[in-house]
Amino acid sequence: MEKSFKVSYKQLFYVALINFLIVGVYGAVMRYKFLFPLAWLEQKNLLHAHSHFAFTAWVSMALMLFMPMFLKGHKATDSVEKPYAVLLYLNMITSVCMLVAFTAQGYALFSIIFSTLSLFVSFAFITKFWKDLKSAEIASPIKHWYYVAIISNAISALGTFYLIYLKASHQENPFEQQASIYFYLHFQYNGWFFFGCLALFYHWLIRKTGHVFFPKYAQYLFSLTLIPTYFLTILWWKGIPAYVGYVVFATVLLQGLCWLWFLSGSLKAMRLIQTSKSSSMIVLWTIVALGVTAKTILQGFSIIPSMSVLVYGFRPIAIAYLHLVLLVNISMFLIGLAFSQGMLRVSKMTHYTIIFLLIGVLFNEIALALQGIGGIYHWNFTFTHTSLLWASIVIVLSLTMLLISQRFNEVPNNKLAK
Repeated sequence: MEKSFKVSYKQLFYVALINFLIVGVYGAVMRYKFLFPLAWLEQKNLLHAHSHFAFTAWVSMALMLFMPMFLKGHKATDSVEKPYAVLLYLNMITSVCMLVAFTAQGYALFSIIFSTLSLFVSFAFITKFWKDLKSAEIASPIKHWYYVAIISNAISALGTFYLIYLKASHQENPFEQQASIYFYLHFQYNGWFFFGCLALFYHWLIRKTGHVFFPKYAQYLFSLTLIPTYFLTILWWKGIPAYVGYVVFATVLLQGLCWLWFLSGSLKAMRLIQTSKSSSMIVLWTIVALGVTAKTILQGFSIIPSMSVLVYGFRPIAIAYLHLVLLVNISMFLIGLAFSQGMLRVSKMTHYTIIFLLIGVLFNEIALALQGIGGIYHWNFTFTHTSLLWASIVIVLSLTMLLISQRFNEVPNNKLAK
């Protein structure tokens, strides 16, 4: 057995949750700047810092915690094995350095250096986890989702490296730059993040029920939809062959059917679980299921070229879509998973905190959607910037209270996470 540091999965998840809080604070500051001047802070720099820190210090760190924990069959209070602990510390260090560098100078020498180092940390994690996954004694359907997730993480780096090449060689072609950014975002959001969460959920559900509820051929079909759906982001480009649109159309339909199949099987499998389930987990995962369904429907509409221009070429709509995926689908799932593993204690305080968090998230999405619709139809929703600021404040306060609530020991017996 590999040596462990004196730090538990639970303790490091608290660190990841604090990072999520920092992401929320940056979001609130950016929205404050829309209403009140803060000349000493550059909005674009804050945006880069906000997004990079969300990816590496919150979502990736949480996945890098949960995946080896599930693979090894460890509990929340167990110590993290030394190789993974080292990688998590390195990920944290590079993330904080990126946060500072992007805030101070935007895309420049130090931010690029720390971004590159962060990629090397992720490659080291992929290599280590791949090795452990090959030798792990778990069902092959579970392994499949893990492989898709970590391969997507590796592939996404191609977009980053190509963007660095374009900037270093002073090639200012906006279409190529946007294509490389969307390539990275697609394989992060729809690959590493989505399939990483899917792998953890599938692993948790099979461990609870002992049943494989999604056929292996359906897994392969669902996974293969990842590659063609990237072209949704560039369908609005001039000169894209017509047959690409047909392939993407068929892929989106297939992806929608696979998701409904997976969702139906998941709901049936959940009913087989005899042990009590955390109410907070159930509420959060219900929201996630609705969010993923909404994302799948919206993605279907983006097949229409005019809609594709709006979704991927119009910034307010793109921001709303990205927040739907990262904030609703991914973040709420990870917090729900933490409740299911006992990383977060359940109490009356956490119950109300989760409600307020979901209210903040919901109002955030509504305000972003109105902002996007207003931009399309030239409607002046003057209240959206103020609404977004208040939504950000609610999210920040909710995450703060969630962290504070973990200092209290009130845990109702009928709501313990199993």
